[in-house]
Amino acid sequence: MSLGHRLRQYRKEKSMSQEELADMLGYKSFTTIQKWEKDQAVPPIHVLERLSRLFDTSISDLLAETSTRRKVPIIGVVAGGAPITAVENWIDEYEVELPDLHHEYFYLRVVGDSMIEARIYPGDDLFVRKQSSVNHGEIAVVLIDQEATVKRILFKGDSIILKPENSKYEPVIYSSQDIELKKIQILGKVLHNRITF
Repeated sequence: MSLGHRLRQYRKEKSMSQEELADMLGYKSFTTIQKWEKDQAVPPIHVLERLSRLFDTSISDLLAETSTRRKVPIIGVVAGGAPITAVENWIDEYEVELPDLHHEYFYLRVVGDSMIEARIYPGDDLFVRKQSSVNHGEIAVVLIDQEATVKRILFKGDSIILKPENSKYEPVIYSSQDIELKKIQILGKVLHNRITF
């Protein structure tokens, strides 16, 4: 984690805007804060001292570089087609730079062709952030009766629509009763995929 990222995180934890922080430090414009948070500039030492007191940390902790690289396992396969039984089975792992350290991440290997128009092909490894909900239109891994599939998620009233990204396949609509009966749950949001050639 860079100094800029850490400053942004501390500022947000204090519910402060860039303008408020700039004013508190005696700067006329928030652009200086912006530059710090984008790692385009570094605060002078006397300002670092003030920031460390404000954020209740030390200067060395503010300046420390921490790696967000972690080994993330491929824990099984997911259907880009008809749902397949979800079995957690370690296949391999990748060392990746994580977007943040506050979530769990995993990879799933794709079988099936229902998502090829979203550039998700059989053999690709999907990078997934574990979460139980997604926004309308996002691609997610979904569990249906203990079977996993990857689809674009759409919401209509109390219903959920699992939309393939392949014109050969039709979307599947599940009512609120279906959701309860089939124990449908979102396992995570697909962030990107590793392409297999």
